[in-house]
Amino acid sequence: MAGRDRISDLPECLLTQILSYLPTKDSVKTSLLSKRWESVWLRVPGLDLRFYDFPDVQAMESFIDQFLKVNKYSQLQKFEIESKNDGFLVSWICRADGHVVHRLDVSDVIRKAPNVTQSIYRSNTLVSLKLVSVRLETPKCSVYLPCLKIMYSEDVWYDYDDPLTMEKTIAGCPALEDLTVIVSRPWLDESFERNFLKHLRVRSQILKRFRLMFEDRWGGRKCSVEIDAPSLEYMSFSDNQSAKIVVKNLSSLVMVDIDCAFKAYFGEAFLLQGRENISELTIHDFFAGISGVRHMIISRPTLQVLCRYSELGKIPKFEYLYRLQAKFSCDTLRLLPKFLESCINLEDLIVDFDADSMFPMKIELTYVPRCLIMTLESVEINKLKWNEEWGMKLVNYFLENSVILKKLTVSFIDSPVSNQEREIYRKLLTTRKRSGRCQVSIY
Repeated sequence: MAGRDRISDLPECLLTQILSYLPTKDSVKTSLLSKRWESVWLRVPGLDLRFYDFPDVQAMESFIDQFLKVNKYSQLQKFEIESKNDGFLVSWICRADGHVVHRLDVSDVIRKAPNVTQSIYRSNTLVSLKLVSVRLETPKCSVYLPCLKIMYSEDVWYDYDDPLTMEKTIAGCPALEDLTVIVSRPWLDESFERNFLKHLRVRSQILKRFRLMFEDRWGGRKCSVEIDAPSLEYMSFSDNQSAKIVVKNLSSLVMVDIDCAFKAYFGEAFLLQGRENISELTIHDFFAGISGVRHMIISRPTLQVLCRYSELGKIPKFEYLYRLQAKFSCDTLRLLPKFLESCINLEDLIVDFDADSMFPMKIELTYVPRCLIMTLESVEINKLKWNEEWGMKLVNYFLENSVILKKLTVSFIDSPVSNQEREIYRKLLTTRKRSGRCQVSIY
């Protein structure tokens, strides 16, 4: 029948599941559709609320109270609240503790770091936990979160008399597979500096994904990071703060995204003047610890550090690395052949090139590493400028020296030339290629 409302004919359990993917304020709006929908939103297995959805705190409190009474004996798939009233926030975390909650998201937008209750350390049902700008007290009991698989911590405060709160929490999560830790406070004050995460030790036999972001906003040398995770498959590592980094037992690592300038170890003295043994060992051990990775993304600051380190020590071999994405620039271009020599089985290379017209040094790309002769099949060079010298040299280097290259893709950030000029340039490149099978594409 034309115009028939088939959605309303669905069983209520399915309707509530569909509404659970919407913010609560949107699921409430469905109560206006018809008599059938009038109270469906009340039985949605979750809350997703923001303080600005209500005229005042009292209205928000009344709404949550009504919802939790209706769902007194049901399981909540999520309990997500963003508040600007720290007392209110703590109160409702306590009330949520009395329910079976699978996902708990707590965020304080005013960032006064209200305390999260002790009961958060013991839950038999919690699967996902997200904490933003709240305070974690030292656990007074052993941490036990047997079902927790996902943990997200951003700008969380810790009791400064117990630097191991995070370590204890991780140790009490035997099912944890995904961990994100972010310290990025742009509004740093003295109290936060005393209480922010200084020592992060991640030891887990089953952790698969780990993201770390320590932003260098206060320039200290107070942090340390240790990662021991034999099942880890993905790691995103952005750390410009830690004075010590240890990675070990990363035998399952498939992909790593590195943005680390290692500034906190050696400062400008190492970069500009010379050698410091501790820094040299730290950099070597870090890359040796991830040497079994298959796919690597590496930033310009990290390459700048490696470029200087390569004058002092040997870059570890990446025997299993088949795909590399790196942001090279004129000042790190001399590192390219040496770095590729460490990637002995590389098949796929993506270079995001950052041209610097002020760079005065003359660089000759003459050495040909093993991977260009034996394994490299695809090269993509992005963000070139038309007729820029170093970018053109980079393109020619791969065309003239890659023996089994199948595809070379070049893209430009400026497009001042005609299609005819691009075609002429493509044909010119084709005449220089060493591999007869290589297809050249220009964008």
